[in-house]
Amino acid sequence: MNALGGLIKVTGWFLLSLFTVLVIAWHSLATAEGFGSWHASVTDDGESHFAATVNESDNLLGQYCFLKSGNCLWMLGMRTSCKEGDKYAVLANSDTGAAHITVYCNAQLANGLYRYVFSEFDAIDNIVKAGLRVGFAVPLETDNFRIVRFDLGGASRTIALMRAAASKTAENKPLPRNTKDQDL
Repeated sequence: MNALGGLIKVTGWFLLSLFTVLVIAWHSLATAEGFGSWHASVTDDGESHFAATVNESDNLLGQYCFLKSGNCLWMLGMRTSCKEGDKYAVLANSDTGAAHITVYCNAQLANGLYRYVFSEFDAIDNIVKAGLRVGFAVPLETDNFRIVRFDLGGASRTIALMRAAASKTAENKPLPRNTKDQDL
């Protein structure tokens, strides 16, 4: 009986360990940082949450939500240079339709990309969440256009995941109560 009792005890520990590993693995999948080509995370400074994708040319499309202000914005990051503060007309085209959208040049990032911020949040939000793929035609200084395309598979679910995480984080931090200007 001692050998059988020892076997039951070892088998019980093995099953408990296996169950624990499976629960941890399932939890990791359930709290994945994104879907498809989209990923959600927190910026290095911890000031904002984002859901973004990078295309094969290393251009970026993403939604960023800032914890202090509670505001979210859509950003396009690409190597096409721009002058900070200038606005540009962009044609967005997806399988759900096309839209004329204005972007503002915000800054050049440390990685060399230029940050363009979309002025019509709802227009780009609707395109990204409903489409499968989107392309942006950006006019260049010459008579040419730069076309950048992004896969939208998983965007809607990843954005929802990011916004839920941002809301949860914001609940744990007091929102600013002042009216001081800030740069985003």
